[in-house]
Amino acid sequence: MSSATPSQTDRLRPTSHGSPSSSGRGWLPMARQHGPTAVVFALLGGVFWMGHHTGWKLPALGSLTGAATAPEQPWCGEHLVPEAICVECQADLMPKGKPFGFCRTHGVAECVTCHPELAQVRGEPKLPAYDTAAALALVERPTNNSRNTLHERRVQFASAESAMKAGVRVNVASEQPMREAISANGEIQFDPTRVAHLSPRSGGTVVQVFKIVGDHVQAGDVLAVVDVAAVGQAKSDLLQAIVNRRLRQSTLDRVEAAGIGVAGAVVTEAKSALAEADVQLISARQALVNLGLEVPDEIEREDPREISDDLRFLGIPAETLAALPAGTRSANLYAVRAPFEGMVVTSESVIGEVVTAEDVLYTVADPRRMWLTLAVRQEDARYVKRGLPVEFRTDNSGQELRGEIAWVSPTIDPRTRTLEARVVLDNGDERFKDKAYGSGQILLREEPNAVTVPRSAVQAASDATFVFVRDKNFLADKSPKVFHVRQVRTGAADESSVEILAGVLPGEVVATEGSNVILAQLLRSNLGAGCGCHEPVAKPAKPLAAK
Repeated sequence: MSSATPSQTDRLRPTSHGSPSSSGRGWLPMARQHGPTAVVFALLGGVFWMGHHTGWKLPALGSLTGAATAPEQPWCGEHLVPEAICVECQADLMPKGKPFGFCRTHGVAECVTCHPELAQVRGEPKLPAYDTAAALALVERPTNNSRNTLHERRVQFASAESAMKAGVRVNVASEQPMREAISANGEIQFDPTRVAHLSPRSGGTVVQVFKIVGDHVQAGDVLAVVDVAAVGQAKSDLLQAIVNRRLRQSTLDRVEAAGIGVAGAVVTEAKSALAEADVQLISARQALVNLGLEVPDEIEREDPREISDDLRFLGIPAETLAALPAGTRSANLYAVRAPFEGMVVTSESVIGEVVTAEDVLYTVADPRRMWLTLAVRQEDARYVKRGLPVEFRTDNSGQELRGEIAWVSPTIDPRTRTLEARVVLDNGDERFKDKAYGSGQILLREEPNAVTVPRSAVQAASDATFVFVRDKNFLADKSPKVFHVRQVRTGAADESSVEILAGVLPGEVVATEGSNVILAQLLRSNLGAGCGCHEPVAKPAKPLAAK
């Protein structure tokens, strides 16, 4: 064998970049570079192999440590409890009673009022202490669809602890006072039949003011005196009519006394003149009455001087006349008087001011009698009638009053679309003021022993309202932890409680907080998703043969 040349020897030596060599040191750098990736792929392959053979379920801790474990119970996926205790899947665990159907009287299925044996209470059930059917018919209330079947289901928990963990809390249906009322805004005002707006009967000048705003007055009190020229003219006309009538009567008497010598035409003329004088007298008297002055019936029989004195200050009391300023005592005086007992509400009377018959000098109202006018919404109008009690509270002062409806309008206000209802108030102490606003309650009924549950206990589906009643044996050790689904009809409500007119009896325990969780589970199981615990497992389909 010939030896290798130097150039060939150089080509067999390893280069600085790690060329293959027979020395055995070339695989170490490669292992450092690709080894971690290979390990990861190997672990992933092991995980996929294990998942495929275990159905992708984690092994129990006991199997990993070698300790013995209890066999896993089959689970009812539809009702979320172990299959062995599921009362819906295994009806013999808690047999259902005889169905009674839908109660037309109370509007619920399996009516516990008509069939107290359905009540989930220990001992004798207690029925409502009042006529719930009458209360149901009083106003329009939410109804239940008679075809709804959710009440046939029961909602079960695996244990009492699981119900607590789900956030379900309970309370007892109890009896407490409840009121059902219609809310309406209202306004207090003076009785319009006891409010007078006073003006002079004719234009004139204010001579004296005797009453101002806030003064209490009696019927007939003089509020102010006005110098009215028409009054003086009417008095003069009456005096002249009285004198003229006396003259005509005297002429007729003389003609008739003359006897046969007087022509008949003269007698007829005298009688006609007397009749004309009577008409003038009546007209002059009426003119004074129209001005608010009362003329004595027998005034025409008095002496003319006495008649003049009587007419000069007609209608002006002596004490009022004495209080008038000097130089104002004329036959033109007219007294503005209070028509009834009350209070001066407004006064526009100023001494020396010229006023007309259209000017309101005073407004007098009787504050002892007020009206409360309520504006009832149109949808509530059909429930309002005379005699219903009313409670009202003013906005600012917070004063409260009680009364009853005395009148209901036969029409709806076209502008506000509300019905007007009136309450007459006795305001003898004058504590309520005109134009006071507030809110009222028209009481439709008041029940001292209404059956109630917390507001959170009531749940509604699309066509029915429910509460969930805890089974009477719920707390027993081996009893199924079941809530019964009850259709209910609700009545009055306040901030914390709801009246149950049908579906629950006093003493039954209902779910409150977390009742929405029970409803969600009920609707979920009602979808019929199926748990697969009663059906045979379907065999996998065979793969199609390759063509």
